[in-house]
Amino acid sequence: MKRLRLLLTCLGVLSVMGFGQTPEQLFTEGNEAYQKGDFAKAAGLYESILHNGYANSDLYYNLGNVYYKQGTIARAILNYERAERLTPNDEDLRHNLQLANQMITDRIDPTPRLFVWDWWTSVKNWLSFEIVTWLLYVAFLLVAMSVSMVIAGRSYRMRRIALLGSMVTTVLLLFVGSVFAGRYTDAHRSDEAIVMSTVVNVKNSPDDRSSDAFVIHAGLKVQLIDRLGNWTKVRLADGKVGWLEEKEIEVI
Repeated sequence: MKRLRLLLTCLGVLSVMGFGQTPEQLFTEGNEAYQKGDFAKAAGLYESILHNGYANSDLYYNLGNVYYKQGTIARAILNYERAERLTPNDEDLRHNLQLANQMITDRIDPTPRLFVWDWWTSVKNWLSFEIVTWLLYVAFLLVAMSVSMVIAGRSYRMRRIALLGSMVTTVLLLFVGSVFAGRYTDAHRSDEAIVMSTVVNVKNSPDDRSSDAFVIHAGLKVQLIDRLGNWTKVRLADGKVGWLEEKEIEVI
């Protein structure tokens, strides 16, 4: 398993919590507890940061490491998945998530999908969200400048060049905007969850008396496709569909 993250960045404002500690202080204390092997204390400190409304990839990553060390693999995967949504190109994170997934019971081969989706995912995840945000800002400025030159250009040649530039920069703006929207949607999606219960009998309908469709185990990632009362309809990576109680899963 890859190393613990020692620095906590971009937590937001440095407000002091009710018990007089900032998120940075709690994070540092949690790291110290982790390094001493007191994983229960480290988990409590990291979770207290989350409960007070602060979160970032490093925090989820370290919390995943703590649960991994404790053998609570489903919670480790849950936090690694949350971290990956924020930093999808993190090699250490991907390595730890792969290790954790090797320890769960279920081995499910995903349904093949068109290569274009894999290409789009690679494009979206190539740059960090911060860089994509700056590129979007720059592309918008370039479009605005090009349009201004089209309107205010003193010669036909200048306006023609500005028009061509505005077309190119508009395409760039649309592309970067699509990447930004895709990254933002991925980070805030709520249609995936991790199975938390040790064993779950997935039903054919949202009813305890319904027949079992299949059995899944803790740590498996499922897609959420419908909800009825306390029941949630899920789809597995291989396409299987069934119903389980909401208490059996936790949304990523």
